[in-house]
Amino acid sequence: MESKLNLRILPSSPCELDFAWYELIRDELLRRSVPEGLRVLDVGCGTGEVLCMLSAQIGHGVGIDISEECVSKAKSRASEIGIANLQFKRAGVLDLPLSSVGFDVVMCLGDVLSSSTVYGKQGQALGEMRRVLAEDGLTIYEGMNWEWEYAGSPLWTCFSRTGKGRFVLHRIRRTPSGRETERTYDVAPDSPLHEWMLDQDWPVSPSGHQVSLDVVEEEPISQRWLRYRGLNRYQFYTARSLKRLYSKAGFHHVEVYAYGQTYDIVSKAGLLEGMTDGQRAALATAEANLVLKQRTGSGPWLFLLARK
Repeated sequence: MESKLNLRILPSSPCELDFAWYELIRDELLRRSVPEGLRVLDVGCGTGEVLCMLSAQIGHGVGIDISEECVSKAKSRASEIGIANLQFKRAGVLDLPLSSVGFDVVMCLGDVLSSSTVYGKQGQALGEMRRVLAEDGLTIYEGMNWEWEYAGSPLWTCFSRTGKGRFVLHRIRRTPSGRETERTYDVAPDSPLHEWMLDQDWPVSPSGHQVSLDVVEEEPISQRWLRYRGLNRYQFYTARSLKRLYSKAGFHHVEVYAYGQTYDIVSKAGLLEGMTDGQRAALATAEANLVLKQRTGSGPWLFLLARK
């Protein structure tokens, strides 16, 4: 069956371990960059991890997210910890329901500006963030570094599971300029492809979550086995294009740094499995020092600081 379909399965990496390592560095960068006692807005706050982490050093924090589920989890997280200086509300980045110049710091973390809902409207999103930021206020961005993470792999094909035994094919095409186009297809039930998917040993992440099954189509999959779902477009950034985007939106003193190289160094040296939590934290602190004090760094993530 596998040879008939002409699909080759690619090895999957432990993505959550990667993200946990990078988040250590990001959190250290944020703790050192966000001044104490100020009003902070987190655009695309998710389940509130970052604001909760910063809550002890800021005056007041507001997190917004387009997902009602994420907002609910963020509220529960803050309540369970006993944090009283945070608020969370459902809203989108293109139309912030907030007063102008109401925040001293505006954070936009985790590729919010790269999402399909913001595609082609990045200027509008940054305009809204600039509107709610106080004069000379600080804005912070964090997201993937296109040059490091994606430029070397212009094509990517994978399957995901939607539950109840259904599968989705994702065909992704990337350009050097940072544009990513994703076409998705439902795998037709009772097709040979569906039967093949049921037989595969799917990779499992360290936390037990299901992840994608990455493949190479040695020959295109028969269209008879697929049902077209739709198309999404995304825009990612290099350090240079990100700086240009923020400068065009009216921000000044724009500085962009790459980070995350310690994970790749330790991984390539074969030392990853033997690392303790304390050693990971120490490396995260050391890399944050290099990035902010010596203005140097490299890796798959970008960290931006700018002023209104």
